[in-house]
Amino acid sequence: AGGESLLGSWYRFLMSSVGSKMLMAATGAGLWLFIVAHLAGNLTAFGGKDVFNHYALALKGNPLLLWGERGALLLGFPIHILAAIRTSMLNRAARPVQYAYANHAPAKLAAKTMLISGLLVLTFFLYHLAHFTWHLTGPMPTATLPGGEHDAYTMLVLGFSNPLIAGLYITGQLLLATHLSHGIYSMCQHMGLYGKKWTPFLKTSANVIGYGICLLFCSIPVSVLLGVIKS
Repeated sequence: AGGESLLGSWYRFLMSSVGSKMLMAATGAGLWLFIVAHLAGNLTAFGGKDVFNHYALALKGNPLLLWGERGALLLGFPIHILAAIRTSMLNRAARPVQYAYANHAPAKLAAKTMLISGLLVLTFFLYHLAHFTWHLTGPMPTATLPGGEHDAYTMLVLGFSNPLIAGLYITGQLLLATHLSHGIYSMCQHMGLYGKKWTPFLKTSANVIGYGICLLFCSIPVSVLLGVIKS
């Protein structure tokens, strides 16, 4: 009686340094799963127009899946960013005085720029939505099929036929790879997976996953520019 409520206890934990890091790791894992699923769908472009449009129409024709995915993103992105900001603030408060000697190792640089790279990835994600989902930018955003549905395949080909749009997409994927590779490694650390045996393996695996996803995503605009994927 008179003790702290369960909700208050959870809130206090999530606002702590450990809680913020766990929240950031959990939402990051969810966003990573979305990226993998999105990549799997995008790669159907190599199957041709009918296959890719079938995937796009099947996704749009399933409101539960579509809005479940959108709802997860609408919640996951803000919570992930707020948890990252909270973690950064707590880290600075814990060490108000800088180290005597700066560490400029690549991993340290990636860790220090996670917030910036994350915000840049979010900016790219919003542009990507404006191009392919909201149809606010890009060549022929209203390309349609005979039935009146959006012709997602033609939009993809016309969009990535523009070197500027393809270049922006590839740049966004490189930023995502940097953010994702370090994020996966950090998430494993927060889960307690570290040590002499684990750390080298996790670092290598995180880089392979992060940059491997980047290469697969980038293969689509590159294939359009080379004429492998064409309308």
